[in-house]
Amino acid sequence: MKQRITSLDLELLSRELRLKLEGYRLTNIYNIADTKRQFLLKFNKPDSKLNVVVDCGLRIHLTDFTRHIPQFPSDFVIKLRKHLKSKRLTKLRQVPGDRIIVLQFAEGLFYLVLEFFSAGNVILLDENKTILSLQRVVKEHENKVGQDYEMFDDSIFFDTASENLANSEFKQYDYQMLETWFHEEAKKLQNQTTLSSVPLNNGKKLKVFSIHKLLLTKEPHLSSDLLQKHLKIANINPSLPCLEFLDKITTVLDVIKNTENEYHNLLNTNNKRGYIVAKKNPNYVIGRDADDLEYVYETFNPFEPFIDETHRTNSKIIIVDGPYNLTLDKFFTTIESSKYALKIQTQEEQAKKKIEDAHLENKKRIDALINVQTSNEQKGYAIIANTELIETTKYAVQGLVDQQMDWNTIEKLIKNEQVRGNEVAENIILPLNLKENTINMILPLKSETSSIENSSSEEQDEYCSESDNEPANENTSDEESDISVEQDVSDFVEVTTIGNSPLISKKSKHKRLQNNENSIIVSIDLSLSAYANASRYFDTKKKTAEKQKRVEENAEKAMKNIEQGIETSLQRKLKESHEVLKKIRKPYFFEKYHWFISSEKILVLMGKSSTETDQIYSKYIEDDDIYMSNSFDTQVWIKNPEKIEISPNTLMQAGVFCMSSSEAWSKKIASSPWWCKAKNVSKFDKEGNTCLEPGKFILKNENEKHSLPPAQLVMGIGLLWKVKTDKDSEESDTDEGPGEDGEHEKAEARRYAEDGDNAYHESTSMLNNDLNRLTIASADDTNSIVKGKYQRNIDNSEENSAPESRNKDILNDENGTITTENGESIYYTNIIENMNRNVRGKKGKLKKMKKKYSHQDESERLLKLQALGTLQGIQKRQKQEQEELERQHAREYKKEMSNKQKQMQTLKFIQNEKVRVNYDKFKNELKPTLDINDTVVDIVPIFAPWPSLLKYKYKVKIQPGSSKKTKTVNEILRHFVSREVDSNCSNKELGWPSEYELIKGIKDQDIIPLLCVDKLKASIPGQVTKDKNTTQKGGKTKRKQEKISLFIFIAFF
Repeated sequence: MKQRITSLDLELLSRELRLKLEGYRLTNIYNIADTKRQFLLKFNKPDSKLNVVVDCGLRIHLTDFTRHIPQFPSDFVIKLRKHLKSKRLTKLRQVPGDRIIVLQFAEGLFYLVLEFFSAGNVILLDENKTILSLQRVVKEHENKVGQDYEMFDDSIFFDTASENLANSEFKQYDYQMLETWFHEEAKKLQNQTTLSSVPLNNGKKLKVFSIHKLLLTKEPHLSSDLLQKHLKIANINPSLPCLEFLDKITTVLDVIKNTENEYHNLLNTNNKRGYIVAKKNPNYVIGRDADDLEYVYETFNPFEPFIDETHRTNSKIIIVDGPYNLTLDKFFTTIESSKYALKIQTQEEQAKKKIEDAHLENKKRIDALINVQTSNEQKGYAIIANTELIETTKYAVQGLVDQQMDWNTIEKLIKNEQVRGNEVAENIILPLNLKENTINMILPLKSETSSIENSSSEEQDEYCSESDNEPANENTSDEESDISVEQDVSDFVEVTTIGNSPLISKKSKHKRLQNNENSIIVSIDLSLSAYANASRYFDTKKKTAEKQKRVEENAEKAMKNIEQGIETSLQRKLKESHEVLKKIRKPYFFEKYHWFISSEKILVLMGKSSTETDQIYSKYIEDDDIYMSNSFDTQVWIKNPEKIEISPNTLMQAGVFCMSSSEAWSKKIASSPWWCKAKNVSKFDKEGNTCLEPGKFILKNENEKHSLPPAQLVMGIGLLWKVKTDKDSEESDTDEGPGEDGEHEKAEARRYAEDGDNAYHESTSMLNNDLNRLTIASADDTNSIVKGKYQRNIDNSEENSAPESRNKDILNDENGTITTENGESIYYTNIIENMNRNVRGKKGKLKKMKKKYSHQDESERLLKLQALGTLQGIQKRQKQEQEELERQHAREYKKEMSNKQKQMQTLKFIQNEKVRVNYDKFKNELKPTLDINDTVVDIVPIFAPWPSLLKYKYKVKIQPGSSKKTKTVNEILRHFVSREVDSNCSNKELGWPSEYELIKGIKDQDIIPLLCVDKLKASIPGQVTKDKNTTQKGGKTKRKQEKISLFIFIAFF
């Protein structure tokens, strides 16, 4: 399965992302699915939102689906939020010839670098391209915090460079170029074989590039998948060594030329299209699994893939029209969704396997009990059939035991008798179990008894004939048998000889009985008779039969318990692990405000702020609409696109909405709202020259104002169902029509920006002129300080000062300036001229000073001022005046910009151009209750007056209270989920499975922004509310009565 994008994929994606994202503002950054390597970037623009998924080193694409976001972000995400949140994305570029994408924010204030080679990385840079933070530290490249990032420069942000790269010419290939590539590889192989003999001695093969790897290393800009496609089309195996194609260079040349042509066609074409290759799921079962699980996605490409004939039956190609981002979004979103479904499938298979294993285990237990019964029955009948043999054997062994013979000696004797062919000894199995007073015997089954007897008689005749033919010596055989018994007691004697000839093998009859399938081994108790031993086996059979019945009776109960336990654990695992990826619904135009739909399907709007109230008035309100307000200055608008008379029910519901959204909710005041026609409302003062403040309106005629009765503060939370209609189209889901208002607003915005720039340039030029004048005026003003006592100090300091220190402290230049130690310049000519300026009341004193210090020239005078620190005071005062002047110009600039903004707002209210909205669309799509034939697209929560929610299936009443929003909303969602579900979808009062699945996907953050009230109380059906005050009062009264009764009791005694 393909998980990483190639260089060709990244080049196509970067171009699409550049066109889509530039100019958007980054609203927030999140981690995805509890991992620190996946990020979700949310970009925002007025009336437009885009989400970008970044998987570190693997992929980047736009997405139309929600992602699971963990509760707490990682440290790296917190760092990114600190620097990049609310910053505007100014430029997005790919580093030429490398798999790196650079996002520039705030005109180069910050950079976000996304690396898609090796393990990948995400790096945050400052304006000097110094690393502020990074997702992982790479020691090989020395990428650490505080170091400079040198993988790109500012040249990639120039449009000319990117255009030249996009319009690059085809690369030309010839026969000599490819021949050089092959000869280089042949030369490398030859050098390896001559210089190194280690690979040959170790049995290792020399590494030679495959034809696919050779072409990819020489031309890395070509995609690996694209090269493989064209090699397969030319019937070339991409994994073959490249040296096998030394005589087929022309074929390889055609392949690389075709690849280059398709590469450039993909970059320059306007008709974008993506391809997804899917393979059949081997675990798919028709009827049991969903249709989406029949095929599993394998790869994605921007070109049509090549599939062999052998794989065509098990594969299919899915074509995705549109930008390449849609292909990646569909591929990875389907994989993530099917991952949960496949996990469910594997868990179900494991559950079935556990149940089957339990069935097999019970079956084995029952079969084992049946086998025990059959075996005991056979042993009992075998004992009865061989009663005489058993009695004879029992008396023989018991006789040896009664003689107090050693047990080992008894076994030796039995072994010798078995060798000699004794019928009684041949049925005994050694060793004997005399500790428990039992012996084991081999008994033939009833059907084989006669055949065994016949075979034994034939063996006796054969033995007799052999012994007669050979010269026998009985004494010798007896001695040899005694010696063999004494030598090894535990070993079986393989051959017993009479003279020099073999007597008989021990495996003759005894071994044949043991290996015979029609014989059985029984245990004989020496203290019991043959019939008693048989009855012992029959009793065991009866007990086993009773046990079998009990096992069979309990098997069904045990299997039911096992199945229930497995099913409950499976459901628990599914609830824990299952996360549904829901497609992001494009919101209606009114969802960015406070809104509700009345019982007559009339839209009611209210702005969340004074600015939004003005926006509603300027964009959507027409003369026939209704304006409603109250004593708390809350404005509500009732849309009347059909220009009919608004019913009293809608007015009453809008009045409840107006009063509940004001301070009357928190103060629990029942007040009366009032309404009038929108044409009676004006945004300008009575003279018509000045635009009112945001959120302020005046009435043209006070007599047209109509009052409503006091409104009850009763609201509710309900659920609307967005259903699929016949007029729906997947591509067009816009509510606002393409009117002239959009172009007009853009033109006004451009004009506003140009006016702002001109005002800024004018203010900056005025500031520079004032600062130039300030350098002279400030010196003139400050030099009046240098009088009497300062002049005397100059004389005293001049005697002690050395010429070296003078040269170090002050430097004169030709322009008449002095430079202090801090490197700051002051115009000394103006200071000296100002020192001779006449000051009222000090004319005589100045004459005396001038006469006294007439021997000093201007340079000496400045040196004395520098020594006294007078120049530093002048310099400090000059800086303060400069800062004050800058602040003054900044205030003037802001004031001018605010005036421009007011002019822009005034233009919006003067022009009578409204946004065209298809109001019938949401009326047909949004339903309070579903029908059986409805196809649900999504769910839309609503916060509305309670009378407008009476026809809703899912609704909860909201009243003023003391509970917090989050807690109340979570309780309401739990109530919706816990409702009884009708699987047949026949009862409209109960929940349906399709509704249940959508309600589970609702989060509290989807409802909380809809609430326009503060503290509240939810009246959930079936929930018992306890009155705390009553219990407290009752408790206090009871305790008080107890105290009184106790006091009376004590007083009585």
